[in-house]
Amino acid sequence: MAGIANVQDRGALISLEGGEGAGKTTVLGALRARLEARGHVVVSTREPGGTPAGEAIRALLLDPSQPLVPNAELLLMFASRAQLVDTLIEPALARGDTVLT
Repeated sequence: MAGIANVQDRGALISLEGGEGAGKTTVLGALRARLEARGHVVVSTREPGGTPAGEAIRALLLDPSQPLVPNAELLLMFASRAQLVDTLIEPALARGDTVLT
């Protein structure tokens, strides 16, 4: 049962998915406000991005003057996610925060 107790002590990760212009940012803002009103500590982020390194990667990915082959784009997405998980998401969950991404 100790494993179950540890899971309950951790925070929650909520991922919003959808295409460009679907309203993810709008929903995230409303959800964040509602959770905070109920006393939750909320950390919100985006992918790619969410950390200084991730934001630099995001800028590169969105720069039309720097066309990337698909495998390079994929690896940059994974690099951004690895940075985000290790430096922001995991520490927030360990503190018991709710993470919105």
